[in-house]
Amino acid sequence: MATPAQGIARLGFRTWYERQLIQSHVHFITGFLCAVLIMALMEDLNLRRPEPMSWASLAMIVVALLIGAVSIHRYLRMLGRAEMLAEQCVCPGCAVYGLIRVLEMGVVEADEHPQWMRVSCKKCDQQWRVESI
Repeated sequence: MATPAQGIARLGFRTWYERQLIQSHVHFITGFLCAVLIMALMEDLNLRRPEPMSWASLAMIVVALLIGAVSIHRYLRMLGRAEMLAEQCVCPGCAVYGLIRVLEMGVVEADEHPQWMRVSCKKCDQQWRVESI
């Protein structure tokens, strides 16, 4: 899996950001569909008379719950990272948004290995540092 800095260097910020939003919303839709599936299966669930179908429904509820939880977690994580980077990708010199060139990138050995990149504006060549998680 590529780091945000590698993705931005390869695709450009705006394309990378658009792809992050699309991928994160796919995870959201997956989580939402799992929630709908859980509600539908719970309506059919009857544990007073254990039948094979009830145990199968219970197993599918547990699986849908796990998949949904992971999907929502990934949605929030990807969306948060993309929004945090978007806030930092405004040129301090000319205030243009998202027209950046990645000059160098690295990893800081700290909590969850935060990423950093030195970027420059494609319009005015102002340089600054952008950090992500």
